[in-house]
Order: sequence, then C-alpha cells, then structure tokens
Amino acid sequence: MPTVSPFPALRYDPRRIELAAVLAPPYDVIGPELQERLYSRALQNVVRVELGKDYPDDEPGERDRYTRARDHLRTWREQGFLLREASPAVYVHEHLYPDPQGGAVHRRLGAFVAVQPAAHESQLILRHELTLDGPKEDRLRLLRATGVQTSPLLLLHDGPDDVGAGLEAAADRPAAAEAGLRGEYGREHHRLWPVTDPDLAGSICAGLSAGRMFIADGHHRYETALALRLPWVLALVTPLRSTDHLILATHRVLDQSPLAADEVLTALSGSGWEVATSEDVPSAQLRARELGAEHHALVVLDAETVGTASRRRQVSQHGAAQLDVSVLNREVLETILGIGPAAAAAGRVRHSRDQEEAIAAGRRRGGLSFLLNPTPLSAVVEASLAGEVLPQKSTYFYPKVPSGLVLMETQMVGPGSTPR
Repeated sequence: MPTVSPFPALRYDPRRIELAAVLAPPYDVIGPELQERLYSRALQNVVRVELGKDYPDDEPGERDRYTRARDHLRTWREQGFLLREASPAVYVHEHLYPDPQGGAVHRRLGAFVAVQPAAHESQLILRHELTLDGPKEDRLRLLRATGVQTSPLLLLHDGPDDVGAGLEAAADRPAAAEAGLRGEYGREHHRLWPVTDPDLAGSICAGLSAGRMFIADGHHRYETALALRLPWVLALVTPLRSTDHLILATHRVLDQSPLAADEVLTALSGSGWEVATSEDVPSAQLRARELGAEHHALVVLDAETVGTASRRRQVSQHGAAQLDVSVLNREVLETILGIGPAAAAAGRVRHSRDQEEAIAAGRRRGGLSFLLNPTPLSAVVEASLAGEVLPQKSTYFYPKVPSGLVLMETQMVGPGSTPR
C-alpha cells in the first residue's frame, strides 16, 4: 500500500497576502503571456519559483532562474510572507470549477499529503505516460536549488469509499484559507482546511494508504522524486470514483499537410472507415461525440472541408493501442500522411487544447486539423493497470492543481520517517 503522512507545510500568511494574487498553475501549462501576467499580480507570486524568467546575462549555477527561485523563497520566509506550520497536518482542499461546456459547477475534494514515492514495478502508484528528459532536468535543478516542492502531483486514490467521509468532516467548518480567481474556463474557488487533530488526520491518511493510486498529473515531478530518492513527494490525493474528474481533449494540428481534408477522408473511406461531411464544425463534433462510445471518431477539417470519420472499436482489443489518439497516429498520420513518430516529435504535428486555435490552424492555407473526443478515465486506469503508457498528450486532467496553496520542504536523502 502507498505510504501517506501529514507534514508541516510552508504556507502564505493570509494576514499579509491575498492568496488569489500569489497562486499559479503548474509550470508545464504556463506560457510566456501567462508568465507575464502572473509576474504582474504580486511580487510574491509563486511563479517566480515555479517557472521563473530567464535573462540574457544568466550564468548557470551562479545567477539563473533556479538560484533566483531559491533567493525568493528565502526572502519571503525572512519577511514573514511564507510561514512554516508548527505541527504536521493533512490539508483538505475544496476546488470548485466550471464545466468547460458550460452550465455545471464541479467540486473536487481532496487532501494535500506527503506520499512516499514507490518504484513503478511495485504498482502502488501507477503512471500512464512516459516522461521527457528536458522537463525532468528542469525539475531536478529547481529542487536541488530550493529544497522545496511548490507544485503537487494529482493522484487518484482507488480505495475505501469512507475516505470521502473524513474529507467532508474536515471541510464542515470555516476554512483557514480561501481564494477566488479566474481559471482556464471561468471563475474557480479554493478553500483549505489544515487538519492537525491526530485522530482525523490519521484516519484520512490510513484511508488514503489503503489502495492503489494513479498519477493523473505530475509524471515529471514524480520521476524527479524517484531520481533524487526523495523520502516524500507533495501530492493532492482525491478519490478515483468521483464523478467530477474531467479529462479534456488535446487536438492535433498540421500547419502544412501533404493532403487536403477531403483526400484524407477518401483514403479513410477506402480502408473501412465511415466518413460524412458536415456543414460546420459543431455538427461534425456532435456526430463524433455521439459515435464515440462504440466507435473511433474524429473530425477532419481544413479551409475547404469539414468531415467526420468513424470506425467501430474492435471488442477483442483493449488498452492504449485502441485509444482514438493511437488509432489516429497509426492509421492516419503514419499510414496516410507518412508522418511517423520521429517526424511528429520533431514538430510536424502540433498539439492544442484550444479548440478554436486548432480550428483556425486547420483553416489556414495548407493546414489540417484533427479534433478528438476526450480520452475516458476508464482507459487511463486500464492502461495503467496493464503497465502500458499512452501516447504523448493523450490526457489533460482539468482543472490543474494550483501551485502555492501548500509547499513542502524536501530532504533529498534516502527513505526517511514521517515528515516533521
């Protein structure tokens, strides 16, 4: 079973800091424009640690964004903006966020805890994607410079249902910290409850330790923890069976395509796919969504054509090889367009979570776009349990867990005891 423990967090002092002004998304979704906006919100915004700016006169190891991250943390602690909790705690977190399709408001309830990293072979904490060397090296350098984990993993806990009762009990009182801010798809709200009561904290940790965990977000951070043999990794753990877990689609874009959309659709029709043209993108996407339960389905579009291609799923085959994105890679990008994995990784294929951006790119001269249905959570779990990995950019768990709610100091030595 995974080992889970309370820990004494570093937290922004709510008497001196407006929490909404200092939170930031995790590093891997911060682009240059967002980085600038975060820098302008507050001098103590955690982006200065999580993903600081590079400057022309930087000298690696002497004066760079990693040494500046270390210095920011030191200064914020000296000035009293960041405080270390007096006692270990479990930090129950409520995240309210809008559905990207509009209407519903979702609620994710979980707990920030210290989790002992376990080797992949143990199948205690299961992954679903491979990692890249560049992001891992970046996280390694940041952790070595600061000794502080600013960005938690998101782990889905597959264990006893009564864990939720403990989380709800902790949340049934005034919050110690609260923040409302604009997220990816509208207003989001955060509330945080430090649980120091030994019985309740112990009950939550015992429940979270009883069962497997699946990495929803933070594969590079987890690999970094394993590489450094960290005794603990910061994680937000939330029940797997929640109906509020959302996975968003990541679309594929070719800025220059060797074939037009109608030629791709014709080739698919000749290889057993059903194709249909549509008057507009919304009607094509509606058809793809309706077919998605039993068929591979995708929207193909360029400046002239919008169409839907579908093929019934093969019941005898399961796992990552039968995901829509895998079939797209194998049967369309490679077979029809001649774009193999190496060419795709080198930039021939772009990934976009922004549907409007993907549509616009497909409609530019020479462009071609493939709009996909989201990967279902059941497929992620199935692939993880089978020891398979999904293609890059197969999942985008929404919403991201913000950096800055709780931070965890790290002793980068071999396995240790309870954080204190």
